[in-house]
Amino acid sequence: MSQPIIEVKNVIKEFLAGGMGSKDIFRALNDISFKLYKGRTLALVGESGCGKSTCARLITKVHEPTQGEILFNGKDITEITSRKELLEYRGKVQMIFQDPFGSLNPTHTIEHHLTRPLLIHKQVSNKQALRAKLEELMTLVELPVSDLSKYPHQLSGGQRQRVNLARAIAVGAEVILADEPTSMLDVSIRLGVLNLMKQMKEQMGIGFLYITHDLATAHYIAEETAVMYRGRIVEWGDTRSILRNPTHPYTRLLISAVPDPDLPFHQLVDSEPNYSLSADKIRTLSLKEVDGYQQISDNHFVVNWENEKENVA
Repeated sequence: MSQPIIEVKNVIKEFLAGGMGSKDIFRALNDISFKLYKGRTLALVGESGCGKSTCARLITKVHEPTQGEILFNGKDITEITSRKELLEYRGKVQMIFQDPFGSLNPTHTIEHHLTRPLLIHKQVSNKQALRAKLEELMTLVELPVSDLSKYPHQLSGGQRQRVNLARAIAVGAEVILADEPTSMLDVSIRLGVLNLMKQMKEQMGIGFLYITHDLATAHYIAEETAVMYRGRIVEWGDTRSILRNPTHPYTRLLISAVPDPDLPFHQLVDSEPNYSLSADKIRTLSLKEVDGYQQISDNHFVVNWENEKENVA
């Protein structure tokens, strides 16, 4: 496989837990490693507070890692310091958020939201090129050109999220960090946004880091999945392999919580119907420090936990 666009290598991130002057340290990420490739999606899956969004904030340089490296096309992003380099990097690595309305200014039109990044990142040279680019972006995200004159409140949640995707494309994004991008959308329109993301991945070669607690959408969009709990990745690899043969108890706990009985992996935990009753034990187990990992199949790995199996009952 080619060089990854983004490579996170043994990253640790610590914060002061009690604010300024406090000596208490909270470790939000503990030895996190993963790779993101062009034209592919990696899903970071886990419950709220597990560190998924912190990973994204480190990649976008909102925070710096305490230890470890984050590479963009092989270059350590801590070396990206000049204004010009930062502007270029932030054009290549874009983020879309959970709330499609909160990330759009309600006082400005959709045309303004798309024009501003085009001008800041110097993607157009004149007014004629600007108009052509705006129309191209709207077509790419399957919105009518007439929506350019509308304000965010005049669009549905799904349409607003399409505008956010258009804004990412506008600046030449190579990587999109999508933080729960469909969780606030009606179920009936989630599929349309996911299909658009798949199309951008396949036709434009954009790499997606898809942050979610929802295994159903991860199953639909991501070739690879990493399951996180409390700042650690406990199982990772090929999405289908993980869903067909979940090995870590926390992964199985997540699958047991999926409410839709029609999903193709709904029977995976039928043999252990009390998994949800053992949730506290499983979370306690998942917090324990472990050494090494096991390879389950060609592209499926899990951290060692065999010696603690008897505690999950």
